Amino acid sequence: MKSILYIFILFVFILNSCSGSFLTEEPEISVTNNNFWKTDQDFQAATMGLHSLLRAAHGTIIVQYRDRGLIFDNLATWQNPSNNELSKSWALDRAQLDWRPEYKVVTFANEIIYNLKKGNLAEERYNYYMGQALVLRAYMYFYIIRVWGDAPLILDSEDTGEIGRTAWQEIAGQCITDLREAAKLLPHADALEDVNGETITSKQIASRGTAHAILAHLYAWKATLNKEPELNQLALAECDTVLSYKYYQLAGNIHDVCETVMLGNSSEGIFELDYRDTDFDFVTSGSRLAAYCQSFPVVPLSTPQTTRRNLRINNTTVYALYPDVNDDRRKEYFYELDYYNSQSTSITQGAAYIQKLRHYSKYTDGTQVGRLKSYLDNEIIIRLADIILLRAELKEKTGDRIGAEADLNVIRQRANTSVYDESEGSLREAIQDERDRELFLEGINTRYFDMVRNGMFREKLRGKFKTLTDQDVADGALFLPVGSIAFSNNTRMIQTTYWKRNGYPHK
Repeated sequence: MKSILYIFILFVFILNSCSGSFLTEEPEISVTNNNFWKTDQDFQAATMGLHSLLRAAHGTIIVQYRDRGLIFDNLATWQNPSNNELSKSWALDRAQLDWRPEYKVVTFANEIIYNLKKGNLAEERYNYYMGQALVLRAYMYFYIIRVWGDAPLILDSEDTGEIGRTAWQEIAGQCITDLREAAKLLPHADALEDVNGETITSKQIASRGTAHAILAHLYAWKATLNKEPELNQLALAECDTVLSYKYYQLAGNIHDVCETVMLGNSSEGIFELDYRDTDFDFVTSGSRLAAYCQSFPVVPLSTPQTTRRNLRINNTTVYALYPDVNDDRRKEYFYELDYYNSQSTSITQGAAYIQKLRHYSKYTDGTQVGRLKSYLDNEIIIRLADIILLRAELKEKTGDRIGAEADLNVIRQRANTSVYDESEGSLREAIQDERDRELFLEGINTRYFDMVRNGMFREKLRGKFKTLTDQDVADGALFLPVGSIAFSNNTRMIQTTYWKRNGYPHK
């Protein structure tokens, strides 16, 4: 096993060293091709390396800094981005605008796909490795088009020349092709096995259900943004497929969501970044969004009086978000909400104490002994509650109001809150509000992507989002500008139209 580990670390080192310009240098990984890609163990090591690159790309606070849809009241570093005034905070060379970490995942997935086609593995192992590479490439491209819109589409592992931006719709089409193929190749989540025949329980490792779940979100995204409402039916079918797999089960209650689902690899989890408290998979607490909004009672050595200078959500906002006094998420996601609401704001800053991520490690030596070292909870990208609420959203859009209410109420009843009533107003908004409640502090830009997908950005986001014209949206206002590194030695790269006239006049 150590030999596999060393090879995979070599891959990560090589890929991280290719940083001078964007896709204009021959990949140094080619030097290993003559003596690698021969055995099952080689592809196992490569696939481990691919998943490590995924964690490196998205197990960082940078992807959370890109989130313009956070529901907090005190936004600190996120204030200007949340108002869509990016140039007030981000220069063109900032990491938030740099897509190289995402393309490292794409590039290495391409390398695996290319070499698998030349190899001679047993069919079952070929299907497993090909499925992993296709899912991770598709997921990363799906993330890229949601964040930047049009982007380079690279499918050839040896494509190192200058390359421009491909329409996001074409990239989405490629993602659909990849995910549909992966869904055929991959086993179910309860049948995943590694090279040694041992059962895989990690929800970062893609299964058939993972492919269908990402497809559901992808179809729903394309249906709205490309004005193809017929795709909602395909998205709905993907949700139905995921929900037909009985190895996915909702946790019994909200306490179990915090204690078990957030920890990771539960029966409710579908796709996650899987973390372990080891030197190999270690990520500091500062890599997680929770580090910027959780303090007492979760963080060791903190007290109710510990000043919270970053993200804060006011008690009044929590009460508005969770209006039902019986909603178990009030007491599980937030510590003693009613009690601390009655305390002086000189102690509480008028803000709720979040406790959704509860599992952590502490430093045991050195100057930081006793302090928070790392959150051990996985980053939950997609879980079953998300898919149920997405299906409710899609049923409402396709005219199945009864079915939409039924799905919405499954999540509400698990939280011990009242079922939907028409007196609440719009069912469409009720479903989105439930996503805000249930998926609070989860995922990667979850709420922002929801607002864009459902066309709610003007009414529910802040600042300049509220005054965007249809032309602004068509010109890319909902995406990020392209960072300066993408223009290095690449004459074909162009800047997003909206951002050329809003602080980033680069080409």
